[in-house]
Amino acid sequence: MTTYSLKSYINDLRSITKEYIDQNNIIEKIKPLAKKIALNRDWIKPEYYNVDPEQGFGLHLLHEEQDHKLAIFAIAWAPNKGLAPHNHKTWAVVAGIQGQEHETNYTRVDDGSKPGYANLIKSHEETLLPGQVSCCLPEDIHSVWNNGNEVALSIHTYGLHLNHTGRSIFNMEEKTEIPCIVKVQ
Repeated sequence: MTTYSLKSYINDLRSITKEYIDQNNIIEKIKPLAKKIALNRDWIKPEYYNVDPEQGFGLHLLHEEQDHKLAIFAIAWAPNKGLAPHNHKTWAVVAGIQGQEHETNYTRVDDGSKPGYANLIKSHEETLLPGQVSCCLPEDIHSVWNNGNEVALSIHTYGLHLNHTGRSIFNMEEKTEIPCIVKVQ
């Protein structure tokens, strides 16, 4: 029996994004494939568990097209670390591999017309476990937190590399919105 490889996953992503334009269709087609690649651990290298101590997580680029589309990362989250509320400005499909990632989703209640200002309220929370898949559309806002005792590892697939989308990170207490750029290992 052959396992589902990272190369097969990339080829399938290329086919899906060539065939479909609607982002909802794209993420629905990718979800079962993301789960399939997450459950196959043959492609995982020990360095994918490395975490940047300043960020509290490590982004390990697995694939990116020349035009920055179809970016795939293995992301390692340190225990009790995460990323504040943020958007992606692209579609996203995330599949849990190890540990747990607590996701809190937010609704933006201001109209976005005041630069640097954002008013968010919590709308939903869930914990992503190994083999489970979560999806985001470009304007969805969520935070991620490793609420477990071990490094949490997941595979993240984006329509566009995160540092090329113009995405934002939000501070709920100060009601601010600033650009979100992350370090990639």
